[in-house]
Amino acid sequence: MKVEILGCSGGMGAEQYTTCYRVNDHILLDAGTGLGKLTHDEQLKIKHIFITHSHMDHICFLPLLIDNLFEHLEEPLQVYALPEVLETLRVHIFNWEIWPDFSTLPNDKTPVVKFNAITPHKPLTIEDLTFTAFPVEHIVPTCGYHLVDQQGKSLAFTGDTTFGPEVLKELNKLGKLDVLMTECAFPNRLDELAKLAKHLTPSLLDKFIHALDKSPKQIWLSHLKPSQTEEIKGELAQLNLDTQVRLLESGELLAV
Repeated sequence: MKVEILGCSGGMGAEQYTTCYRVNDHILLDAGTGLGKLTHDEQLKIKHIFITHSHMDHICFLPLLIDNLFEHLEEPLQVYALPEVLETLRVHIFNWEIWPDFSTLPNDKTPVVKFNAITPHKPLTIEDLTFTAFPVEHIVPTCGYHLVDQQGKSLAFTGDTTFGPEVLKELNKLGKLDVLMTECAFPNRLDELAKLAKHLTPSLLDKFIHALDKSPKQIWLSHLKPSQTEEIKGELAQLNLDTQVRLLESGELLAV
């Protein structure tokens, strides 16, 4: 399982790109500004896109990708998300006022994009990878995705979440993970803001990881706010976690 870090920032700035990961060339996790790093030929290889939630930093390049590929797609681009997320996209993005409804273009019978409602805990196998959505705790309907390859390697991507009993229960159901890919958006001094916005801080991450039944082999962290990155890094360095922690950087190609 190859994971290319196209975008992993919690904000904007020079060389900062928001959430988008390419898995094995043909699959995307979220569609933030990192998607814009792909060439047109690379974009044409994308067949499946899994969206965690409807916030702008995770979906903003999805409309542009569909538009960019409109004349070149021979079969619909498959987009997967919770029903509530798809409804938000239809009402607020693909509504003919913000952007065309590409699920009806060029016509209803042969659209260039197909929106697929996913059900948590129901596995979906695509290109030798099994994807299973699981609920997390954010301020809008959000899911993470558990990816397992044919060799049994497993990665759980939480998307945006905070530390709470429900997401802890969901991750414990997944068993031993090779990689837990999660976020750490704010420094500890903004703990109350993080709890209100349902994000993580280093202290909340520490509690989260120690509360898991089984520690993942690796933890990949993203979504650090650019103006607070160094502060967050300093606090993460003070944690005593019994696992390897990696701060993701745009442009990395990692193997699970």
